[in-house]
Amino acid sequence: MNCYIDAGNSRIKAHLARRSQKDVEPAMIDWPPATEPDAVGALATRLEPLLVDEKGRSPKQIVLASVVEDRRREWLETAIAEICPQAQCRWLTVPRKCCHVRVAYESPEGLGIDRFCAMIEAHARHGDRPLAVINAGTAITLDVLGADGQHLGGLILPGWRAQLEALRVTTPALGAAVESLETGEGGAVSAEIPEATRRLGLGADTATAIELGRHWLLASGVNQMLAVWQERLADEGELLAVLSGGDAGRLVDLIDPAIERRVEDDLVLSGVVRLARARR
Repeated sequence: MNCYIDAGNSRIKAHLARRSQKDVEPAMIDWPPATEPDAVGALATRLEPLLVDEKGRSPKQIVLASVVEDRRREWLETAIAEICPQAQCRWLTVPRKCCHVRVAYESPEGLGIDRFCAMIEAHARHGDRPLAVINAGTAITLDVLGADGQHLGGLILPGWRAQLEALRVTTPALGAAVESLETGEGGAVSAEIPEATRRLGLGADTATAIELGRHWLLASGVNQMLAVWQERLADEGELLAVLSGGDAGRLVDLIDPAIERRVEDDLVLSGVVRLARARR
């Protein structure tokens, strides 16, 4: 039994794969907070149900892909060693070319492994056309692939939560409004808002102004970029936007219906499995 792990900035996803039995559905946990006194112990407690099956069996090999900082990588390695002391851990890195995808970066190691795994999985599923591969997590990454698998480059934007955190840090006076959005107590458009304001997509209170502002920011930016890419890659076929990540469902609703798009769950984790098997 092998285990494949996608350790993102907000969550950790794990997939147990068996040779003789049907694979277990991927499972997900949150990282413990940085203020946790025993972060490794807390992480091990959360990880154990992901790494040990119902019969008490644990994987012999654990393949990991992550872009988190060294401290949390060390937490993860230590927690895994506590749960599965016999398991061999292998961290994936980005190659120049694999699974018919060629990296545009001069130094492939500068590209996030999560972005590469999402690209190889998207290309494996839809490799006959140009793709915009969008992973909507803590950060929103957008990478473009030609129909031949050539990575043409990408962009990185702050995601919904990152935008709120930036406002909290840089504009303390907005703290109460930001907190109301995080707790779900703010951001709803009041019935008392004048119709003219409502039709213009404007807010008449601070929380709503922030909520609408970040939606407009992402909608206008993403749609403008997709329109440019669709036009410039038209000779290769119609552009397909493939979205994954925790906020993919939210982002897809902002994309112009003229752009074909699909939300595909666990794109990065599936790419981790594909890359690991290709580079045994």
